Amino acid sequence: MKFSLRWLSHYIDLTVPVPHMLDKLTLAGTEVEHVAITGVESPHIVVAQILSSEQHPNADRLSVCQVNDGTGTRQIVCGAKNYKVGDKVPLALPGAKLPGDFVIKESRLRGELSQGMLCSAKELALAEDAEGLLILPPDAPVGIIFSEYQPGDTLFDLEITSNRPDLLSYRGIAREIAAIGAGKLKVLRTAVVSFPEARPEWTARLSASDLGPYYSATHLTHVKVGPSPEWLQEAIAATGHRSINNVVDITNYVLFETGQPLHAFDAGKLAGRVIEVRRAHAGEKLEALDDKTYELLPDDLVIADERGPVAIAGVMGGKPTGVTDSTTEIVLEAAWFIPATVRRTSRRLGLISDSSYRYERRVDPGALLVARDRALALLIELTGATISSASSVAGEPPAPRDPITLRTKRIEQILGVEIPETTIDKNLLLLGCKTVTASPLETVWQPPTFRDDLHREVDLIEEIARLHGLDGVPSRVTTGLHPETDADRAHSRLLRLRQTLAVRGWDECVTDALIERRFATADTALEMDNPLSELQTHLRPALKTSLLQVAAKNLARGVAQLRLFEVGRVYEKRDQSTHEPLRLGLLVAGLAQDAAWYQGERSADYFDLNGTTAILLKNANINDKDILELGQIATPELKIHGIKVPVFYAEIALDAWLSRTPQPERYQAVPAFPPIRRDLAVVLPKTVPQAEVEETIRQAKAPNLESVRLFDLFLDPKAEKIPADQKSLAYALTYRASDRTLTEREVNDAHDLVRQKLASDLACTFRE
Repeated sequence: MKFSLRWLSHYIDLTVPVPHMLDKLTLAGTEVEHVAITGVESPHIVVAQILSSEQHPNADRLSVCQVNDGTGTRQIVCGAKNYKVGDKVPLALPGAKLPGDFVIKESRLRGELSQGMLCSAKELALAEDAEGLLILPPDAPVGIIFSEYQPGDTLFDLEITSNRPDLLSYRGIAREIAAIGAGKLKVLRTAVVSFPEARPEWTARLSASDLGPYYSATHLTHVKVGPSPEWLQEAIAATGHRSINNVVDITNYVLFETGQPLHAFDAGKLAGRVIEVRRAHAGEKLEALDDKTYELLPDDLVIADERGPVAIAGVMGGKPTGVTDSTTEIVLEAAWFIPATVRRTSRRLGLISDSSYRYERRVDPGALLVARDRALALLIELTGATISSASSVAGEPPAPRDPITLRTKRIEQILGVEIPETTIDKNLLLLGCKTVTASPLETVWQPPTFRDDLHREVDLIEEIARLHGLDGVPSRVTTGLHPETDADRAHSRLLRLRQTLAVRGWDECVTDALIERRFATADTALEMDNPLSELQTHLRPALKTSLLQVAAKNLARGVAQLRLFEVGRVYEKRDQSTHEPLRLGLLVAGLAQDAAWYQGERSADYFDLNGTTAILLKNANINDKDILELGQIATPELKIHGIKVPVFYAEIALDAWLSRTPQPERYQAVPAFPPIRRDLAVVLPKTVPQAEVEETIRQAKAPNLESVRLFDLFLDPKAEKIPADQKSLAYALTYRASDRTLTEREVNDAHDLVRQKLASDLACTFRE
């Protein structure tokens, strides 16, 4: 959420510099994503008044203005068209430096003298985009330095986690800043609104209290809809929204101030005098304020009049009953809806608003009437509205959380550090908690209604640690070590499996378990009841679709070699139940090797994939029954993903593998004695496989033979050195003893055994 420091200053006085405050917020768990400074601090930018405006004699799109800068009259050449004589605007005098290091100088434009520049909001870094000059209020004092009249601002974006909806408002973030010791809360005057004693002219009725348990409707007359005052427009602009009219701006202002969504209906466009909170009827539709028409389902909660739905509860109001310039009476809604209800409807319709964003995270039920009265007071002040009768309130807000017992010893046991009791009390009071009972050993605290995440003793301890500073909590194990569990062993085996593939050049992928409908072709695929979007309608029945999507993106971006794997769960329905087996997916595509001076380019094939599966079968204790798929993917399936090269894929079940006892790991000491190498060139017919030669060498069982490596193949088509139908295979034989350095005689004797075995079994000769 975006916050304005100038607006925030209405609720708190900072006791530390702004950068320090932002750092403390981040360390306390609320990440600062972006900071922007608006406005220009310059004594050469002043408030001026346009005295006259004439057409430029040499340019159709320019005007020559005479302006009063507070010290006299200046001539300014201007290209804007949105002003009139008498308007007050910002004037940059010669010497002023604007954003982008643009320095204003006295100059001639198409032959006419220009002694400065009239400025737009964009040129003063007050808006990202703006058309024409920034027109100031009529009471703006001429000659005053502009930054004194309208100071700059600091805007900062905060990443608010889903468990902290209380921070989605200015009052909430002010409380947090005070709690972390970066400011002191101001005493805010509670809005006092007088309601007539007459019975409510409008009745709020709950027909679906399980979805919307609390609703308030207040009727106001004599409403004058028009532009908002400057301060309100600036506040709305600071949130990233545009000003609409004073009524809508007030509801938005109170939403950002308190976190409580509100909505104003045009009472003259409502049918009847009853506002009903009910489930939608099958087939009902609503044209919303975004000009789109939405079809509703019985699971959707709506606000309705006698004709039908006028708003989607907690999400968006209807356009037919929206406030316009002709509105003279309104019904102000303030309500509390079940978060899951709003979330389900918002996600199904793909309609996310500032209201739904807060409702689905749970708004503070204790702030509902406070926010309503705040909005009513502003409506009376800024629109001249009159409350016609008592507010109609239906239902009850959710009950407060049960009090939490906090033990002093338990804090030290969990955190491993002793925190003074006075500090604990101070921090919890700043969070909004209230003391129920207190004793030397424990204190009972009532959490505030806006902190629904505080349920247990450990939740309070977490808050104490957060506000104390995690850098002040020692990093040490205080609970002892636990014996290895099955989950630990499974994690270790999967980690070794990933490492086995990674060291062989495979890249691991972690993909989303949700896939598009067009990819969910298997009968066992599970469809989401409430999908987030059309791109995430089903749970994947296999890893193949996910890896093909990754492959398609990489191939489209020019990645030539792909060796991808993923370890993850798939989802399928079998025997009237849901299963989540663990799988390993392997995908090979593109080139197997690049072209080089010593080799040609080679495309990947089945054997590149099969070689890796063979290693897993041999070394990882995976057996043939675990392999569910192995081979080349059919061309029609590749076309769905836009892939034009051959792709080879394997999918392996891992649940049975994890349940099997792993092969014991064998270790050996690093050799302490040096190796001795002997080379051996064997000449024999071309038809004899190399593997047979190597196996024969090993069958010789030469003492201390450690390794055999083929390093050369020689053919002689001209038969100058060896016959044309024969080949020469050169091997490097390494000899080493584990307890001593071998002598030349020992190595020679062992090497002779190898030569004798080859000569007798293969009838080969040797090249010297």
